[in-house]
Amino acid sequence: MRIGQIAEQAGTTTKAIRFYESEGLVPAPSRGENGYREYGPADLQRIRMLVGLRSLDLPLEPAAELATLCVAGHCDEASVELRDLVVRQRADLARRLSDLSQLDDRLALLERHLASGDKPDTAVERESVTRPERRLEMLSACECTCGRCCGCEACGCGCACSSHRP
Repeated sequence: MRIGQIAEQAGTTTKAIRFYESEGLVPAPSRGENGYREYGPADLQRIRMLVGLRSLDLPLEPAAELATLCVAGHCDEASVELRDLVVRQRADLARRLSDLSQLDDRLALLERHLASGDKPDTAVERESVTRPERRLEMLSACECTCGRCCGCEACGCGCACSSHRP
């Protein structure tokens, strides 16, 4: 099979396959008399697995190693390593989701400040007050203990206490 056929069957691009080869993540295939790359079933299996693991956002090098192990007949070993990698990947995903949730909260607060008429420079400054590193500073100037309010009375920032509602 040629590179275009392999790419199509593996659900990737010829450029990606050439990249994997240039980085040593998959072995270079043999070449025909015409100089074209010639791939076999094992190459297709390796590239399909690599592409599948990457679609799960697993790191490139470990994904390539696991694909190579499996194609070489060591799927049991690859299975153990993949389980460990998945556990680490899920922990990282949980951390990233938490970070994104916090970012969404900050963006929502900024949106409320802008909707209440704050100018961008004021709104950004008020939003930055609620960031964790500034929260203690803000709370020392505010009697509210919720830790979510920005201390203003204009935005209705979601603070549960009545002292910061418009």
